Amino acid sequence: MTEQSRDKEELLANGGESRGFYDLKNRLNDLTGKEWIFSTKSVIPKSYPPSFQHQLRNSHGGQKPPELCAEIIKAFTKRNDVVLDPFAGVGGTLLGCTICGRIGIGIEINKDWIDIYKQVCELEHLHNQAMIHGDSRVFVSSLREPVDFLLTDIPYWNMDKVEKSKGTYKRANEAPKGVFSDKSKLSKFDEFAPASKDKWLAILDNVFKSCFAILKNKGYVAVFVGNMYNKGEFHFLTADVAALLKSIGFILKGEIIWYDVAKKLHLYGINYEWIPSMVHQSILVFYKHVRAGVEVDGDEVKAQNKARIHSYNKK
Repeated sequence: MTEQSRDKEELLANGGESRGFYDLKNRLNDLTGKEWIFSTKSVIPKSYPPSFQHQLRNSHGGQKPPELCAEIIKAFTKRNDVVLDPFAGVGGTLLGCTICGRIGIGIEINKDWIDIYKQVCELEHLHNQAMIHGDSRVFVSSLREPVDFLLTDIPYWNMDKVEKSKGTYKRANEAPKGVFSDKSKLSKFDEFAPASKDKWLAILDNVFKSCFAILKNKGYVAVFVGNMYNKGEFHFLTADVAALLKSIGFILKGEIIWYDVAKKLHLYGINYEWIPSMVHQSILVFYKHVRAGVEVDGDEVKAQNKARIHSYNKK
């Protein structure tokens, strides 16, 4: 047996088919080589069928598919790692953790969203991950143990309190017609959105500084960000968030585009003005690297990986 073959273990899926070979030197995740390749794709052109009480969770207009969250979590963590979501909403990240065997911690300021998450867990017969009711500006810094990964969908400022673009059009000698979209679903419960972009950025700065402190060294952060068209102007929020987290000390590693192929197009400004119909969101990926500290020995990494893989292969 070669040294290279001793460093690899074949992993099997639940049905017994081979997932490929796992390198025991892997410091990041539990993915085999062929799974790792697909996890690095910069575009996810995929929609997710309704699941996990979708109709109930969809009361929150910004909820994310738990399966998508699970795919992201698996790319950046190992089984039983701890994942933090400081803006947990109705718990997409926590459900994703449950799907793939990670430990989730959510913080959410709005109790209505927490109640929905708990109701989903009850209806789906899932255990409740830790969901803290409170303000992330206070509660992230109160966490006592470091977390391995951070996945979150950040809130916006007042975009969820105003009407969406009406997208009207008209023919000659006729009254205007078109699509009228009412206020975002998020406005149903959301009483906490900051009133200005500056205040919004100040909140994110406060929260992510605390997240930087609690995240383990060489840990990753993935942030859902949707760019926004409002009051005649496109707001490049991905650039704002990237600049903010870089100023805190995070390293920007890349951008994943989630293109929801099932998302409906909206009729905006037809015949008068070009306005984008947003069918994608960005997932910005950041990295924490503080150069001080002791590196984990390679043999120790291999031993830990081997013990973990053998333990859940037996289940």
